[in-house]
Amino acid sequence: MLFKFEKRDWASDYLTQGILPSWNNSGNYVGISALKNSDILTAVSHIASNVARFPIVALDKQNRNKTPEEVDYLINKSPNGTMNAYHWKFVMTVNAILTGDGFSRIVRDPRDNKPLDIEYYPTSQVSIDDSDVTNVMYHFTPINGKEIIEPIDNVIHFMFFTYDGIHGRSPLLSLKDEIGLQEDGIATLRRFFKSGMKGGLLKVKGSLNKEARRKMREEFEYAQRGATTGSPIVVDSNTEYSPIEVDTNVLQLINSNNYSTSQIAKALHIPAYKLAINSPNQSIKQLNEDFIRSDLPYYFNPIASDIGNKMLNPEDKKILRMEFDTRKETGLTVTEAVAASNGTMITPNEARYLIGLEYSDEPDLERFQSTLNTVFLDQKEEYQKNMQNKDNRLKGGEEHGQGNQTSNN
Repeated sequence: MLFKFEKRDWASDYLTQGILPSWNNSGNYVGISALKNSDILTAVSHIASNVARFPIVALDKQNRNKTPEEVDYLINKSPNGTMNAYHWKFVMTVNAILTGDGFSRIVRDPRDNKPLDIEYYPTSQVSIDDSDVTNVMYHFTPINGKEIIEPIDNVIHFMFFTYDGIHGRSPLLSLKDEIGLQEDGIATLRRFFKSGMKGGLLKVKGSLNKEARRKMREEFEYAQRGATTGSPIVVDSNTEYSPIEVDTNVLQLINSNNYSTSQIAKALHIPAYKLAINSPNQSIKQLNEDFIRSDLPYYFNPIASDIGNKMLNPEDKKILRMEFDTRKETGLTVTEAVAASNGTMITPNEARYLIGLEYSDEPDLERFQSTLNTVFLDQKEEYQKNMQNKDNRLKGGEEHGQGNQTSNN
């Protein structure tokens, strides 16, 4: 039985998700417009800058760096003639968070199929043809350029959440209510302070109809026109004015509401303290290491996996794995590495790697090392007994030699 695959309406999807501008309100919460929110901007900046600053390396089973030269140059130095590696990884990550997908096209050498360039494309210029899920194709439509169609092997695709392995989904789509609540609270504060914190109750003797009330209010406002904050208010004997007391608890609740901020941090997989919600009782080094070890793998792993799958040749894929090299931040200190090496837990070469240095070709550094000042516990009593017998023999020899010397004398 043949199944007919229906081609997705990618333009409609992008309009709905806010990747392309539209009248739809969802455009306020995803895409570039989402960066208007300071919490979103801070969270995305933290994630993208950490992805961009760490090199990506290909390691063998012994954790030795075996990254092919052409791959290392493209992903860690210069992916193309117009962009450096830092900004390439940065914009790819930003797009993957804001829109769900980050796309780059791999330009290969027709002779040996090795990668020559990595061309970045905005999400709005790329569509995915999944009408045949066994042969997914990417359509690149640059402005004032000819359409380019590439198979999946020639496209680096950053996506951190996906429900089908083909299309990414922005986590911001789940934050519409939270961001809306935050924006409503800020708007309330703006209206309050924009009004100059004015407002009061004007009591007039007698009974007034609707028109008289309106006219009285207008005359009172006209009389106070031009007054600055703190200026006295003048009323006659028939009028009583009293300012409206503002419940500052309501304003404090709006201003200190951390619910939306914590939800944004949770959805984007970053600790809440990164958005200034609280201050844990840990050192900055510990907090940063925990962030890199516990939270960033959510972003590191899919990126490294996709780059390794697209950039390495078939033979290298069998023996190498791509990883982010974070040893400069999470590696052992020199003291810890020396202690582990002296305790025969790791070799000196492994100690070099764990503190952020490259492996040495010196063969002796591959051997376990220890001091002569240690002994196994099960040999401790025998060792002490042998040492005691040795001392007794030495003492007996000394006494015997001393006696012979006395008799000879």
